[in-house]
Amino acid sequence: MAEKYLSQIYYDPESPTSFGGVDSVYRAVKNEGKYEISRNKIRQWLQKQDAYSLHKPVRYRFRRNRVIVGAMDDEWEADLVIMDSLSQQNNGYKYVLTVIDVLSKYAWVEVIKAKTGNNLVKAFDKIIKKGRKPKMFHTDKGTEFINRQFQTFLKKHGIRFFTTYNETKASIVERFNRTLKTKMWKYFTANNTLKYVDILQKLVKSYNRSRHRSI
Repeated sequence: MAEKYLSQIYYDPESPTSFGGVDSVYRAVKNEGKYEISRNKIRQWLQKQDAYSLHKPVRYRFRRNRVIVGAMDDEWEADLVIMDSLSQQNNGYKYVLTVIDVLSKYAWVEVIKAKTGNNLVKAFDKIIKKGRKPKMFHTDKGTEFINRQFQTFLKKHGIRFFTTYNETKASIVERFNRTLKTKMWKYFTANNTLKYVDILQKLVKSYNRSRHRSI
């Protein structure tokens, strides 16, 4: 019964601990209190799961400047994740716009077929229509973000845009990207598929329901 329970919370894309590591699964088990399962037992179970063992991340530690903001939605970071190699399996979508609030670490994503100003505006408009928008919007120097159409859209909504050149430029959204892609590839392995468009929002919901660490 315990293994069936672990499978339920690990393989459900919307679960806060879906495709997570030992610590996140252990926290979920402890918080729900349905079963008493030790951290070591969870580790042993995970090591038997291809979705975990084949995609266990290699962790690198770099010194980064801490990003300091005063309130929620003071600053959002954004990036465009290239997924063109999987476009045939995902209705022609080649990119994923990823956006994250620096303070709360709450994230949003939208899929995009072509890297144009119009598509980017439509995707970001969907995000802010959900009820929140940033005072400042931080990205890299990608032309899709600095094109006139997108810049006009930001000004219309009173959003200040800025970019930086250094490696730590948008470290929070880059970390989210790694987390999201790890969840995606574990899902692919578990379900023998390369299609993500139908479960992408569920994976992000899982991330947003999980505990976020300050970066």
